[in-house]
Amino acid sequence: MDVQVILIFILSLLTINLIVVGVYVVLVLKELRETIRRANGILDNAEDLSGFLSNPFASFSGVVDAVIKGFKAVQEVRSIRSLRDDD
Repeated sequence: MDVQVILIFILSLLTINLIVVGVYVVLVLKELRETIRRANGILDNAEDLSGFLSNPFASFSGVVDAVIKGFKAVQEVRSIRSLRDDD
C-alpha cells in the first residue's frame, strides 16, 4: 500500500510539472509570435524607407542620363553642321 501512495504522489507531481511546463511553453510561443509581428513591421518600414530613398536616386540618374544624351545629340548636330560648312 505504501508503494502505491508514493507512486500516486510522484505521478501527481509529474502531472503538475507537465502542466506548468505546458503553460510556460504556450506563453513563450505567444511572446515569440508578438516578437515576429514586430520584426515584420520593422522590416516593412525598412522596405518602405529604402523604396522612398531609392526613387529620387533613380530619377536623378535618369535626369543625368537624359542630359548626357542631349549633350551628345548637340555635339552630333554641330559636327554635321561643321561638315556642311566645310563643303
